[in-house]
Amino acid sequence: MGDSTPAAPVRIRPGPPRVGLPHLPGLDGLRAVAVAAVLAYHIEVGWAQGGFLGVEIFFTISGYLVTSLLLAETAQRGRVDLGEFYRARGRRLLPGLTVCVLGTLAAHHLLLPGAVSGLRDDAIAALTYVYNWLLVFEHVPYSASFERPSPMLHLWSLAIEGQLYLLWPVALVAGLAVFGRRVVAALTAVLAGFSAAAMAAFYDSADTGRVYFGTDTRAAGFLLGATLALCCLPWLRRRVVPVRARILDLSAAVALALLAVVLATTSEFADALYREGGFAQVGLLTAVVIAAVAHPGTRISQGLGWRPLVWLGQRSYGVYLYHWPVFVLTRPGIDVPDVAVLTDLARVGATLLIAAASYRWIELPVRRGALRRWRSRRFRSALRPGVVPALRRGEIPAGQLGLVPARRPGIVAALGVAGVLVGVLALSSEPAPAPTTGPLAGANAAAPALPTQPPAPAVVPSPPAIGDMSSTTAPLPDAALPSSGAALVVGDSVVLGSADALRAALGPDTTVDGLVSRQFDRGPAIVAPWVATHRGPVVVHLGSNGIVRAPDIDAIVTAAGARRVVLVNVAVPRRWQQPNNAALRTAAQRYPNRVVLVDWASLVETDPSLLGPDQVHPTAQGRAALAAAVQAALTAP
Repeated sequence: MGDSTPAAPVRIRPGPPRVGLPHLPGLDGLRAVAVAAVLAYHIEVGWAQGGFLGVEIFFTISGYLVTSLLLAETAQRGRVDLGEFYRARGRRLLPGLTVCVLGTLAAHHLLLPGAVSGLRDDAIAALTYVYNWLLVFEHVPYSASFERPSPMLHLWSLAIEGQLYLLWPVALVAGLAVFGRRVVAALTAVLAGFSAAAMAAFYDSADTGRVYFGTDTRAAGFLLGATLALCCLPWLRRRVVPVRARILDLSAAVALALLAVVLATTSEFADALYREGGFAQVGLLTAVVIAAVAHPGTRISQGLGWRPLVWLGQRSYGVYLYHWPVFVLTRPGIDVPDVAVLTDLARVGATLLIAAASYRWIELPVRRGALRRWRSRRFRSALRPGVVPALRRGEIPAGQLGLVPARRPGIVAALGVAGVLVGVLALSSEPAPAPTTGPLAGANAAAPALPTQPPAPAVVPSPPAIGDMSSTTAPLPDAALPSSGAALVVGDSVVLGSADALRAALGPDTTVDGLVSRQFDRGPAIVAPWVATHRGPVVVHLGSNGIVRAPDIDAIVTAAGARRVVLVNVAVPRRWQQPNNAALRTAAQRYPNRVVLVDWASLVETDPSLLGPDQVHPTAQGRAALAAAVQAALTAP
């Protein structure tokens, strides 16, 4: 008979208690507001032209939560376990991101196989959290793309958050160790101010990507949220005082009202947004709302804690991840039928369905330790008697059993990321399709769109160089000007693609200066040096890529002097078409003897076949019609 002595009980000291923050339903509601604004902006809802600022709300919430979590851990344990912090962020963010990127590649492989190879760099940059800088270096505009944009374009914001998650905890822990909380709070607010100042300093209306996507210029919202946590977290945890709650409610109500106005009316092309700290102001308003939501006695926390808002807010990460790939593959009137509001409702519904599935079966299980439990089951058969029940009750951390080393999750995560990268490269390794020949060959070969690599503007050489703002050449006297009355045509990609048709209609000496994504405010600097050395009229077709301002139109008319100016309005499926065309029409009425308006939008409305599949760039028939309309305007009495 064997030894009947019972086995000694397993005595393993439990690990430290888990650090967390109390759940704030109102904060989920604020997330829901932010993601709803982003969705409305991307489906071109007219009352949400500032919906892109929902990302700034997310930044501020993230700064507050991350800093609060680090402060709570410091208070409970006296230190911060940075390794565990980064692992927790990885469990929170990486599963959804990985599935989104790989799912997007798979969808493009099935639906648009020729486009997969072009997504390789985007996928790798997204998974390594550097996508925002890839967009900066490639000078990619955020809102001026009329071909099918990258389905990963929206992941720039996750790259910024990932970089801040990496850097901020180290800076915060070091600052608290050296200076203390109050000094760190002041320094954090100063850093937020520096970020807003950097945005103003680096802003260039012709290339907003640098300040829109840059981590340094978009960190203000995150840092303002962090400042709130550093300044107000102890105060907010005090007992509920009715007077304090009423003050917070009133402040938050005003801040929410202002946020609603900003989300409804702000244009991404407004100079004040960049030069006057507009993004930081959104962060400040968001911080006021967060302060009220974090206080348990406020009505605003109860209102934003409405269950449908909480449901959406808890899934807002997945909604943000998946909405853009869905929208890019289901463009109304191009990829799917455009049935008024029903098409957009279907696109949003599909996004919510995918996000809900991701939240339930991918994000939550990983966040709650599904991978760790799966690893532990592999070793149960080797455990001593009495250990398995203790493991099930949570009395024994699996990492302390000796069979599952505590460092194994990091190794597994690294191998997993490496495997993902290999998969991405494999999926995107097929050769790119052969380039289509012709003046309009591009990524969207079916549409008469932009060249893949925009060529230099088609400009007839003439001193000084067109667009050279530093030129000091004085205007020549009329007698010294060329006798030719050939025109100058200034525009964006529409003019660039129509250059041959314009020269055929207006004459071979016509100067055509077209540039992809050019904004209207660049027009005066091009017109002024040209009219100093030429007699001919001036044609301007700008405004497809952004807003048109009356002062810029006046500057072009003034620069043209006594020459005739032809303004061509725009036909573009964007929220700025109507206000731009109204501004151009008003300008033509202000200068009845000098300015002629070509109503390109009406021509397109009468005959939609004048535009290609992207509904912006003209077909061969459209290019001929545009040139003929300009010719008629120039020859009109």
